[in-house]
Amino acid sequence: MSLKSERRGIHVDQSELLCKKGCGYYGNPAWQGFCSKCWREEYHKARQKQIQEDWELAERLQREEEEAFASSQSSQGAQSLTFSKFEEKKTNEKTRKVTTVKKFFSASSRVGSKKAEIQEAKAPSPSINRQTSIETDRVSKEFIEFLKTFHKTGQEIYKQTKMFLETMHYKRDLSIEEQSECTQDFYQNVAERMQTRGKVPAERVEKIMDQIEKYIMTRLYKYVFCPETTDDEKKDLAIQKRIRALHWVTPQMLCVPVNEEISEVSDMVVKAITDIIEMDSKRVPRDKLACITKCSKHIFNAIKITKNEPASADDFLPTLIYIVLKGNPPRLQSNIQYITRFCNPSRLMTGEDGYYFTNLASNTNYPEAQRRSWCTEMRVSCSGSELKWGAGIQTQVGELQGSYSFCVFYFLLW
Repeated sequence: MSLKSERRGIHVDQSELLCKKGCGYYGNPAWQGFCSKCWREEYHKARQKQIQEDWELAERLQREEEEAFASSQSSQGAQSLTFSKFEEKKTNEKTRKVTTVKKFFSASSRVGSKKAEIQEAKAPSPSINRQTSIETDRVSKEFIEFLKTFHKTGQEIYKQTKMFLETMHYKRDLSIEEQSECTQDFYQNVAERMQTRGKVPAERVEKIMDQIEKYIMTRLYKYVFCPETTDDEKKDLAIQKRIRALHWVTPQMLCVPVNEEISEVSDMVVKAITDIIEMDSKRVPRDKLACITKCSKHIFNAIKITKNEPASADDFLPTLIYIVLKGNPPRLQSNIQYITRFCNPSRLMTGEDGYYFTNLASNTNYPEAQRRSWCTEMRVSCSGSELKWGAGIQTQVGELQGSYSFCVFYFLLW
């Protein structure tokens, strides 16, 4: 297929954004292409299967161990039994003596002081702590005032929320995936209880869930955002480095339908960049999601002003990539993962928030194997010759600017 016959711009079939199970909700690469609901179902099935297999394996190993022990016992004589008891007594006596000696030379005070130094070094500054405490207190007061309007139902919600936070306090040693699973279970249980027992209308349930998310995630943020047990920070640095290396890419190369020479359009671009950067300063997943939505709306407005007609999905995607390239937002991977793990799932599955977030997450987390596959296909279609990686890459891709193949090429690099 020649380059002229190919569609200009980056085209992504909208069906690719939906859950691969066909439920109609938006999927997410972090959930292997499923939506939140279907992913949880698949996850529970896989976990139950693994538990069953582990249980069967443990039973089999126990039977084999019992059989081996019974066989060895029958073959041993009275003399060997007496000798083993003597050895056991001797070992216990020796262990007791070693423990007693260690107590006299314990270095607990030194270890304690070292731990204190490490904790002091890791602890945030007093000003940050004060600011966090003030925000937490403010959110707590707002949450209590909000629930007062629901009377008995509000009291029950507050009680459940406090119990959840206390439970999460003792689960900080769990993996971030397990903590995310606990949070998603809590969201689901509270929403179902309000709808079934409290007979709360769906629109009010959504508002209450937003306030619950704000309350609990303001308190949990410092423990679950970009935790040290994940590679989120490593991926953040890799993405920022990759974006900086592509500083030479122009809007024309990406087929971005935005004319920044128009002052109104230029203002929209600046606002979009500001919104995507501001996302990192928010603590609540819904607030971070709102930044992505505002950024996307500014993008659509910039395209509409430039083209004097409504923007299409094929216009939006390359412009979104351009905005992210130009803004190079901090901790992009961490923010996307945080939203995926701890946002109220109903917001990610449907609506404009879900659509905009799915576009951003899909382009950032595109599977490496699929990237290589697309890259191979793109190279075959590019002028019949394979691109050479190295210092001359900028000159080579310059010849392809404005073509669909180049957009795919940049998309893969990004």
